[in-house]
Amino acid sequence: MYHKGYVVIGIVVFLALLAMPYWVNAGMPKYEDIHKELAPPRGTVCIYSKEWMAKYHMELLKEWRDLAVRDGVRKYVTPNGVFNVSLTECWRCHNYEGFCAKCHGFMDVRPVCWDCHYNPSMKLPTVNYLK
Repeated sequence: MYHKGYVVIGIVVFLALLAMPYWVNAGMPKYEDIHKELAPPRGTVCIYSKEWMAKYHMELLKEWRDLAVRDGVRKYVTPNGVFNVSLTECWRCHNYEGFCAKCHGFMDVRPVCWDCHYNPSMKLPTVNYLK
């Protein structure tokens, strides 16, 4: 076989590149670690279980959007109670900076919700109309 040394080096380089994502993420914090750092909710009962909300909260918000905007429904019934179909229902228990932003930052997700909607921790721009 010709260039046997080059073939072996190529295989080693290929395997090193294949394993690179594991090496890069070896020192990074894990989701479980960040999840423990999130600000605890102020309320006593959530819409669904903590595990369910961690996985499916975006689907719930999309469902609420459709219910409120398209169907005019403003109440949402779950086994845990009756909730308002509104983001203010979330703000009753959760702090945006200590909860939402921290997790979304870790996951490198930028929700487009805040392009239009307000959250309590946002700094509103001050406009001087007397100029």
